[in-house]
Amino acid sequence: MPQGAASPTGPIRLAIWYGKGGVGKSTTTMLLSLLAASHHQRVLAVDLDPECGTSRDFLGPELRQVSANLRTFLDSPLPKSLPIIPSGIDCLDIVPGVPDDQRFFRFFPEHSSKLREGLDLLPPDYRFIVMDIPNQYDNIAQLGLIAADYLILPVELTADCAERVETGLRTISEARSVNPSLQVLGALCLASAPRSGRPLALTAKELLVHRQYEKSLAPHGIRLFKTIMFRSATTVEEARSNANHRLLHWTAHRRFRQFLAEIHARIKTHASLPSPSRYGKQTNRRRTAAAAHR
Repeated sequence: MPQGAASPTGPIRLAIWYGKGGVGKSTTTMLLSLLAASHHQRVLAVDLDPECGTSRDFLGPELRQVSANLRTFLDSPLPKSLPIIPSGIDCLDIVPGVPDDQRFFRFFPEHSSKLREGLDLLPPDYRFIVMDIPNQYDNIAQLGLIAADYLILPVELTADCAERVETGLRTISEARSVNPSLQVLGALCLASAPRSGRPLALTAKELLVHRQYEKSLAPHGIRLFKTIMFRSATTVEEARSNANHRLLHWTAHRRFRQFLAEIHARIKTHASLPSPSRYGKQTNRRRTAAAAHR
């Protein structure tokens, strides 16, 4: 199993990140956490986004009364346990973000492994750690990508979002320079509204962008998830604001269940493969051996 990947005694560390706002990072973090917890898989949601969308969804007005959060953890000069707060939902806890302090990341060093070290101290009974990571690649985004085993890229089927692929790939490469075991599970597409009778239920323009993502990501070994999310499902917002996956419309609920099943399948596949760094080393060894043989 790759270095840093989940083992039978440790949780799966899953980062939700892409270099654009409004693509569903917080929605994906929250609803995946809710659905996994509903299947009695213990989940820890970590809110690194300065907008605190995930924290507000889970804790509501109580967030402002929470004394321990991500910043108090980072401020501590000594090793300290993560500030874990029960969400009030069975099997689901949260490390809350920092409300009303969106620039706090400026006070912390780049390429910090402090969050990863904090996660190392957690009890082994968490199945998933799901991290909501801000779209700007700053010190806090680095914290999450350095702490993660796996990465999901929520992308929107619009031209301006597709244009950010190269920047996103450079960011992933930079994160791997510190966390070489980071593996991308895939890209989750967000469309406007399902179109009956159309391929993948997409508009003609969205289908073109979908193919553009496939073409640009495939050379880097990144596949699109088969599941496609749609912005038109207004009950998604209701489910988020009430922290209750049962409020999802049945079609949205089915898509998120399919997505969770895809995640499990891809993690199982990735766990049997070498990590990117180890693959590189094996490839170099093969080249060296071939050269010696010649």
